[in-house]
Amino acid sequence: RRLRLASSSMKPFLRFPFPTGAFWTNLVLLPQTYDGKPKPSTKSQSSYPIVAYPYSFQWSPLGKLQVSYSASRRKIQSNSIQDAFAPDVSIGSVDNIHTRHVFKYDSLSVTLRYYGDAKETSGKQNSTNLDEMKHWDTYIVQGSPYVTARYYGLRPELTALSDFTDISCPPTMQTEEERLTRKQSNSTHSNRRRMSIFSQPSSPAATGTSGKKFGVCGISEKSTRQKKVITGVQFVVTAQEGLMWLVFASEPITFEFEQAARRNIKTSMPFQGVIRLALVPPPPTNVSNVTASAPLDMKQLASSSGVKRLIYHAGTFPVGGTVNWSFRSGSRAPLASSMASGRRSLRQLSSSTKENNIGSVTFTFSTMHMSSLESASSSAQMELLMLSLPHHAASISSADKILFNPQDFDLFFRCIKGRMVPVVGSSWTYEEKLTSIGFDDETSIDGIQNPGLSVSTLDQSIRDLILQTVDSDLNINLPVLESGAYGFGKGIARLAQLAIIADSIEGANVHGKHTTAKNVTTAKDDSHVTKPTTPSSSTTSQRAYALLEKYLTMWLVGDGSDRRLFYDVDLGGIVSKDGLKDVFSDFGNIRYNDHHFHYGYVLYAAAVLGRAKPTFVSQYGSYVDSLFYDVAHNSSSVMNLGGKSEIFFPFARHKSWFDGHSFASG
Repeated sequence: RRLRLASSSMKPFLRFPFPTGAFWTNLVLLPQTYDGKPKPSTKSQSSYPIVAYPYSFQWSPLGKLQVSYSASRRKIQSNSIQDAFAPDVSIGSVDNIHTRHVFKYDSLSVTLRYYGDAKETSGKQNSTNLDEMKHWDTYIVQGSPYVTARYYGLRPELTALSDFTDISCPPTMQTEEERLTRKQSNSTHSNRRRMSIFSQPSSPAATGTSGKKFGVCGISEKSTRQKKVITGVQFVVTAQEGLMWLVFASEPITFEFEQAARRNIKTSMPFQGVIRLALVPPPPTNVSNVTASAPLDMKQLASSSGVKRLIYHAGTFPVGGTVNWSFRSGSRAPLASSMASGRRSLRQLSSSTKENNIGSVTFTFSTMHMSSLESASSSAQMELLMLSLPHHAASISSADKILFNPQDFDLFFRCIKGRMVPVVGSSWTYEEKLTSIGFDDETSIDGIQNPGLSVSTLDQSIRDLILQTVDSDLNINLPVLESGAYGFGKGIARLAQLAIIADSIEGANVHGKHTTAKNVTTAKDDSHVTKPTTPSSSTTSQRAYALLEKYLTMWLVGDGSDRRLFYDVDLGGIVSKDGLKDVFSDFGNIRYNDHHFHYGYVLYAAAVLGRAKPTFVSQYGSYVDSLFYDVAHNSSSVMNLGGKSEIFFPFARHKSWFDGHSFASG
């Protein structure tokens, strides 16, 4: 249906399924009032915030990207921890912005593009050809300690939350190579990776791109008491709120700072190159419910190992990322989480020999380098510096090679999930022990069999009471087809669980162990379902399986012409009929809220029925697959706008691979 519409006059809204649950989706949703109506759109209206640790972001039609280090405003209360958004710094252009787009995205990043005003930047009056318009891009990549913007002929501008206090040249620093050499002479047992860092030259003159060193900066003779003019490729910017930012440029750039207004730092000439910002996070405070800003002074800045690392790795930046996973059997090797936190490792070894009990997740980042902006490469001249979440660091492979000890990176980047741990490299893998729960695992705990938990060990009177209770529930606790996707899902999952319980009890009664019912009856009024052979006497489990088949098939395929599920050709997903009538009905199903809950219940019930009756899979498997693909489709995770695709669902709709879990809201 989607492909038919694509070739007709009634085209889908987009040419590919939209990632309704991506980490960046809030950027394209209109803010709403409390009664669910869109707020009146204005040029200054910002989007909802998104989070790409350690920063959060907003954008607006004005063409600015607002950046917040929300952890600096953390408030801890008895029932919540809140990191509030405020635009600590905004990146944009002096030039007017004509339009903005999500340019491309993948599982770990989103690229935003801002086009300059057509009349000002294309050189042609009334031109609407985007290819002819000057623009700037930003690569929002999860885990990057830098904020990266690439300009194509526009004039960069930084805007403060309130005021900037200064823009200056960084202090002279001891080289990291000298420090590491002395440290290594005192310890011959360290096999940690050693990396040198450029020291700041004393000359204020900037050299060419291929030969320049970070740290080159000088105050121009054009500076006055009213306006500070500073030229270079590296700067230190401080704000009234106490935050300090390192600013890097791929080409020598001249910034102007009006020392009376103090709100903006901007350029007067078009810029062709990359600008990167990296926060020097304030040290954490001991106060439990608030984080006070306590920035480093210049002396501390010069001696900070973390600052030196930020300088050294600033030349390599990520522009995208992919996620891959694999499974294996065996034990997960112990890793020294003290490498990341300085504390004793809490990691547990897996002794299970169950097949595929270890899952490996690999992040691979596409990178570019400031000295070679015309080519993307997975292996740039300098290694990529990123920040991992605590659960990554606790189980990352080759931790002693790619993670930094606190003494090697003394800056403390925080997010809502804890302290982030610096990791070096464009690709890294972490492993997790997988759960081992199956239909026959009622006698096991964490994959270890415990015969004492077997149903057959229960007293016969207890088993009879459980079976009688199930039989009673089958008369009073049945799914309601008209209760929507969520209500029906919970009802059908409950019925499936009753079938499993009855099956287990009956198996224990007859054989002393669990067996699966092979013959199940079907409901008398279920005319469109093929009926299997019915035994002479119906057991409780057979009646439960028959009811399960009746309600599940009626809900999946509809009763006659009354279908309850539809494919959304605009966004790419399975939605409920009730949701089509009202966006707030059915718990926001049409807005793709909670689909992994709504359909997860149905998928569980389908698995239970398919196990007992394989013909259900052959008859209705495609219906079940569509629900599965809606929430867990394994399609390509990389989408470029304008590219052609024949997939029908987005990649893993609710899953945030960097966070390591799903988000419910649509």
